[in-house]
Amino acid sequence: MFNLDDAQRFMQAEGIDAWLLVDYRGSNPLLWHILGVVRNPTRRAFLIVPRSGQPVLLIHTVDQFFFHDVTIDKRIFRGWVEMRAMLRDLLGPAKTLALEYSEEGGVPTVAWADAGMVELLLSWDYRIVTSADLFQVSAAAWDDFAIESHKRACVVVAGIKDAAFDRAKSAIRVNKPLTEYELQQFIFSEFDRLGLETEGQPVVQVNGHSGIVSYEPKPEGSATIGAGDWLLIDFWARYPGERNVYSDIAWGAYAGAVIPEKLQAVFDIVRHARDAALQAIETAWENGETLEGWQVDDVARGIIAAAGYGDNFHHRTGHSMGPGKRLHGLGVNLDNLETHDTRRILARTGFSIEPAIYLPEFGVRLEINVFLDPIAGPTVTTPTQTEIVRLV
Repeated sequence: MFNLDDAQRFMQAEGIDAWLLVDYRGSNPLLWHILGVVRNPTRRAFLIVPRSGQPVLLIHTVDQFFFHDVTIDKRIFRGWVEMRAMLRDLLGPAKTLALEYSEEGGVPTVAWADAGMVELLLSWDYRIVTSADLFQVSAAAWDDFAIESHKRACVVVAGIKDAAFDRAKSAIRVNKPLTEYELQQFIFSEFDRLGLETEGQPVVQVNGHSGIVSYEPKPEGSATIGAGDWLLIDFWARYPGERNVYSDIAWGAYAGAVIPEKLQAVFDIVRHARDAALQAIETAWENGETLEGWQVDDVARGIIAAAGYGDNFHHRTGHSMGPGKRLHGLGVNLDNLETHDTRRILARTGFSIEPAIYLPEFGVRLEINVFLDPIAGPTVTTPTQTEIVRLV
């Protein structure tokens, strides 16, 4: 949900005169997130959010139907000359504009303004800055309703995790091992039974399959879960509703009493990396400092690299989480691999921490969710795995 007061307070503090969101045929997801609808108009559309006063939409006359239920004040243009004149007039005396722009394309999540539009605004002598953190504080932040919905989902998702491990354990005990696909379908059935929704497919991976980042079990060819096997599960769900937030966890279990030495060692490295990333955020909070996403990724990645597994960690340390349909939110990611994420980790934002090591024989990924409470600071909202679960 978009909060205009939060946006304008941030703009005033940061010296931003106006926030200009530009869309063409549904190209800018941040604009539609703020409007609370998703449409695909056929002409350009502009949302101008001033540092004080009310926002204005500038839209083409042909596209008025696409915005019929949007209550923001609308101005209508027909031709491109008129469009430019009206845009300059609506921007008024502004000098510094926030756009969905990222220097050198470093953070693609907020890089939706096209180069031509940036060139035009620069030719009009505007100073362009990124809207990345402005969007975070006003549209990716969790309100009290969102955090409560997330906490409720976390309790139920943790219960499904326990039930999934229990189901695998029971099957092994009676010598009728489940397949990865069958356990995945059990998780789906629990979502339905408990009134949850998800995006994509729950991840259930055995042994070497857990060393493949993108592996998903299929009805044909999925592995069985039996004695001596390593089992990794990763799934996410939320209660339906646009203001609700997912719970997203990854845990591992071993079907045996004595855990193999290498598996235990890799588990311990990943656990250390996860906990160190969290500790870095906690320490910064205690010291009144604000970290950027790339800095936390460096902490976790550095521990894994120092242990000799740097080339076996194939993704960012964590992804943004927030209200809405997307599991991966539009706020800061803990990332200095896929992107150099310079967005700040700000109060009332949430994210996952999920470092991993992927090997040919097995992979270990451990995931928690964190909410940066404005009073209590970094708060882990999901169960934290400290030991390998034993399926015996």
